[in-house]
Amino acid sequence: MEETIKSQKTGKFIDWWAHIALGAFLLSFLTIIASPFFQRTLLYKTITASDDEVVKLAPVQLSANSLGAMSVDAEAQIGINEWVTFEIQLLDESGKIIAAGIKEGWRETGTWYEDGESGTWDESDTLGGMDVKAKKDEKLTVAIALLEYGTIQGKDIDKPVPFRVTVKSGVMDAGNLWFGAIGSFFLAITTMIVAKKTGKKVINEKIPDSDPTGRATVGGENKLVYVKVEIEADETTPPQLEVCLFVNDAYGEQIFADSAMVNVSVTKDNGKFKNATANLNKYFVFPQTASYGFHVEVHPDEPIDKTKLIVKDGARTLFPVDVVEIGATT
Repeated sequence: MEETIKSQKTGKFIDWWAHIALGAFLLSFLTIIASPFFQRTLLYKTITASDDEVVKLAPVQLSANSLGAMSVDAEAQIGINEWVTFEIQLLDESGKIIAAGIKEGWRETGTWYEDGESGTWDESDTLGGMDVKAKKDEKLTVAIALLEYGTIQGKDIDKPVPFRVTVKSGVMDAGNLWFGAIGSFFLAITTMIVAKKTGKKVINEKIPDSDPTGRATVGGENKLVYVKVEIEADETTPPQLEVCLFVNDAYGEQIFADSAMVNVSVTKDNGKFKNATANLNKYFVFPQTASYGFHVEVHPDEPIDKTKLIVKDGARTLFPVDVVEIGATT
């Protein structure tokens, strides 16, 4: 029986879940970057509202097909050490309230003293708002109602309050976008790590020489066999090493032989030699599940300290790889 050998680059064994997670991260991140460009200011106006008065602004057109939501912000312009309670209303074309929210705003100032130094502070929370997503194309009216106004000492103030009102369309929740981006990023990293570790390690042979050998039952339809050779060498190693890989079938007959030159990576610490390493990665598809023997030879072998032969059955990849397909024909 004669074995046919075909080598081709294929993405058949890619773990697409890692790419889906990475794509979700990129989509979320790009959406965060692009989100300000989708926003459009529909209304920006300063109004004045008196106690128990509802002030309506000009209607704005809202589209159900628009990206993002409509954002309504109203900021009360109050003095120091004052508080205000106001309501933001959204009215449909018939004047019916379809959404409303109450905001309790305040502004306080004071003086601080510490270690012989002093200064003033001015803190406030006067901005109220809501986000609305339209289910149909319609015109909505924003209204502001002043409910209460007074000082922090408990005295009521009987005068109008200015409000700066801003209405925007295409507003996206940056918090949710960042949460999705961070979550999908860690998911992408996790799935990539899992993809690289996928497969059953059937051979893990490490020897203080240059010619490890191992045998295991691997292969079968749609199963990728991953072979990795890890080499450690001393300071006399050349810049490149020749790695020869041989594969035998269950009867000990050689069905594959190949050699490749691999680059040696030298690590130094303060100019002194620390270690030298090299790696070879090879992928196989065998016609059926059977016992296969793997043998490695590294040349020159004099500088080789350790050689490790790893074989994994049922491996997955992150990108297309060159795969050697060994098929039996009569």
